[in-house]
Amino acid sequence: MAWWEALVLGVVQGLTEFFPVSSSGHLVMTEDLLGLTLPGVAFDVALHVATLISVVIVYWKTLVRLVLGCLGLGEGTTWPYVLKLGLASVPAAVVGVLFKDWFEARFDDPLFAGTMVLVTGSVVWSSRWVGEGARPTVLDLAPTAIAAAVSVVAGTVVPFLAVLGMQAAIMTLSRATATADWHAEPTWSGAGFMGIAQALAILPGISRSGSTVLAGLWRRIDPEAAAEFSFLMSIPAILGAAVLSLPDMTSAEAAATGGVPLAVGALSAGIAGVFAIRFFVRMLRRRSFHAFAFYCWIVGAAFILTL
Repeated sequence: MAWWEALVLGVVQGLTEFFPVSSSGHLVMTEDLLGLTLPGVAFDVALHVATLISVVIVYWKTLVRLVLGCLGLGEGTTWPYVLKLGLASVPAAVVGVLFKDWFEARFDDPLFAGTMVLVTGSVVWSSRWVGEGARPTVLDLAPTAIAAAVSVVAGTVVPFLAVLGMQAAIMTLSRATATADWHAEPTWSGAGFMGIAQALAILPGISRSGSTVLAGLWRRIDPEAAAEFSFLMSIPAILGAAVLSLPDMTSAEAAATGGVPLAVGALSAGIAGVFAIRFFVRMLRRRSFHAFAFYCWIVGAAFILTL
C-alpha cells in the first residue's frame, strides 16, 4: 500500500466514522475503487483505534468527569451514566461475538455495502420528522422509493427492505414508547434502544452514529446529548472490535502493510475524526442533519451502478 492510499483511507475512516454515512461501507467501497486488498486486519484496527482517540480528544472533559464521579471525587456520582453506556454496549457485543463470521463475510461484498449505504440515507432522512407533529408527505418518501428501485436493479432489494424494516422498527418503537418530555441525557430505555441500533450498525454500510443518534432523537433525547452518548458508546464498541480482531492479526500483516502507511493512515484518521465530530454536532444544532441523506443516496447509487 502506498502512503497516499493510506492517507485516503485514513481520511475516509475518520470522517465517515462520525458522519452518519457509515465508515465500514465507505472503507469497503474505497478499497474496491482503489483496487486494494489489504493483508489482514492490522490496518483496519489501526484506523479504528485512531478514531477512538478522536473521541477521547473531543470529550476528554466528559470522560474525566465520569471517572471522577465513579470514584466519588466529583460533584455527584456518574455511575448511572456509565452503566447506561455499558447497557448500550451489550447488544453489539452479543451480536458481534455470536455472528462474527457472518458479519465479516458481508465486508467482502461491495454490492451489499453499497446497498446498505442507501438504507442509511433513508434512515437519516427520517430525522426530518423527529419534531412534534411532523409527518412525511408522499414527496418526502420519493427518494427512498428511488433508492429501493436502485436496489432492485442491483438485485439486492431483499436485504435493502429487510434492514430498512429493522431500522424502521427500532425508530417506531423508540417513538411509540417515549415520554412527551425531552431528556437532558439518555434514559435507561433510551440507552437500550441506542444499543440495539448500534448492533445493527455492525453491517457494512449502516452508519453507527446515524442509527444511534436517531434512535436517541426518536426517544426524545436532546440532540447534543444523544450525539455525546453515541460517540462515547463508540469507545467500548471500537475496543471490543479491536480485541475480537487480535486473534486474526499477526506481525506479518503489519510488516506487509508497512510502517509508514500504518502511521499515515492512523494520523489522518485521528485528525479527520476530531473535525467530523465537531462538524456533526454543529449540523445537529442547525437541524440540518438530514442533508447527509442525499450524500448517502448519491454515493450508494453511483457505486452500485458502476460495479
